[in-house]
Amino acid sequence: MVHWTPEERSEITSTWSAINHKAVGTKALERMFSVYPWTTRYFSTIHGFTAEGHAIKVVGALDKAVKHLDDVKTQFKDLSKKHAEELHIDPGSFHLLTDCFIMELAHLEKCKFTPHTHATWAKFFKVVVDAISKQYH
Repeated sequence: MVHWTPEERSEITSTWSAINHKAVGTKALERMFSVYPWTTRYFSTIHGFTAEGHAIKVVGALDKAVKHLDDVKTQFKDLSKKHAEELHIDPGSFHLLTDCFIMELAHLEKCKFTPHTHATWAKFFKVVVDAISKQYH
């Protein structure tokens, strides 16, 4: 289990509640697809796929993680199983996407995105990646 300080909890919940989830998620996915083009191969067979449409699913899962900071692995159990057993997504792609989320948050927050803020979001996304990758092990 991860220990969250009161400051970390506050940073995650307050920032998450203040941002436009769909816009940040869409930009993070678009950044990942642009910078790491091989990640698009998972979506090329999905008719009508858009980054914006998938962003809604991604930020929905992240919203669940924010609301259940102490129990992310349980919340992501089914999602992890789906990604591992049905979709066969390379778990390395989760790290790439979360890095892109951090970049978008930094761009959005500008001067308020301090090294401590960065560390908090990196910790949060590490927990998320561990949770969604759990069924791969």
